[in-house]
Amino acid sequence: MNKQTVIDLVLPRLKLIRTEMDYTQDQMADILGISKKTLVQLEKGRQELSWTVAVAICALFRESALLRSVLGDDPIELAEIAVHPEVRIRELATSGTVNWWTEIGQWQHYKLQQHTTGGHYRIIGEEDRRLFSTADREKALTEFKKYMDITS
Repeated sequence: MNKQTVIDLVLPRLKLIRTEMDYTQDQMADILGISKKTLVQLEKGRQELSWTVAVAICALFRESALLRSVLGDDPIELAEIAVHPEVRIRELATSGTVNWWTEIGQWQHYKLQQHTTGGHYRIIGEEDRRLFSTADREKALTEFKKYMDITS
């Protein structure tokens, strides 16, 4: 696995990823930090995808079913393997470390949390798996209520 392999897997799927996520070309270009003209050239295969943009796609669209179908359950992991000879997950000790999340609500195994410094919200499910994230408090509360209704 190398950088070019990741690029070769991502580039031909760029337009499909964009449509899967329901973004316009303007929105996708803004998300990736490139011009719309560059995005159009990439989608048409007329320009080579840079490593930086390929990694941004892996990170920002890691929940894309299409991206996962070619790069695995965690697309960013494949990008890491392309540049590091090996990747070890380091477990952080919980005692004495800063807790970055404040619990706003809990229902069964679901938790609504707010980041203490960033202020954004997330919903955590079983095994502390992130199910939803947003910077909008009302959206977070609405989504959390949906989980409460599902399990009621």
